[in-house]
Amino acid sequence: MGERQSAIDIICGAYDRLPGTEAKVADFVVRNVSRVPFLSVREIAESSGTSAATVSRFVRHIGFDSFSDLRMTIAAEEGEGADGSRTPAAASVSTADVSGSLELILETKVSELRATARGLDPAVVSRVVDLVQNADSVVFAAVGNSIPVCANLAFKLGQIGVRCQCPATTESMILASLSLRPTDVLVLVSSSGYSRRLETILDNAEDSSTPVVLVTSNPAAPFAPRADCVLHTVSRDHALSSSQFSSHISADFVVEALFLLVMAGRSQALEHARMEHKSLGRDKMSTPTMS
Repeated sequence: MGERQSAIDIICGAYDRLPGTEAKVADFVVRNVSRVPFLSVREIAESSGTSAATVSRFVRHIGFDSFSDLRMTIAAEEGEGADGSRTPAAASVSTADVSGSLELILETKVSELRATARGLDPAVVSRVVDLVQNADSVVFAAVGNSIPVCANLAFKLGQIGVRCQCPATTESMILASLSLRPTDVLVLVSSSGYSRRLETILDNAEDSSTPVVLVTSNPAAPFAPRADCVLHTVSRDHALSSSQFSSHISADFVVEALFLLVMAGRSQALEHARMEHKSLGRDKMSTPTMS
């Protein structure tokens, strides 16, 4: 656990901070990773519609000393099968090859989950579990399609007796943050690790000395230095599409892991689950008849 990120995960994590021309290089590399060890700077520049200088800037931007260094790193990772994945049948998602596309999506998401699990620091995860276990209330905050990730964990924790608040809108989350106390915990879920509305919530948490947990796929998340605990997820969405649609599958994995760990350490968890089933379960105990 807490292992060094792979070259592809580093590229995907840095993608949103890359200039437009360098993003073209990143797109080519992540979608042709098996070919990169056999290509030169000039060939990658031609294939990505950029220049050799752009490729060199891209390499330095993501933290490698030279293209040779990046190429050797990728070659080693591909040779080792670092994430246990197989070579997909398709190079990109396309309706012209549905079977190959499904295989590509599967392999990409499996490698994404493995990389997320390997990158989580057990000590940080344990601290988050302790914070949730001992909190008077866990308050969730997110924007856009990160809100369902929060709602999922809030509901699950509520099933085992953890007091949670996950308002339906970011505006309502801001109102909830005004009532935060030092004995509560604020959980922020943000792929980018920044939002003006979330910053207001974070400000309120700091004003009330409330511990903050951040779940993000951005290694350079602006909120990270201000959080007490940061759980980094890995996103390889850019390997499948250049558009900005975060899948949140790795964030959902972190949410499920936290829930299971909290439940494992909560003595009354099963009793609360039985009470929840008694209260809500009869809704599913009979099937309505159609007349």
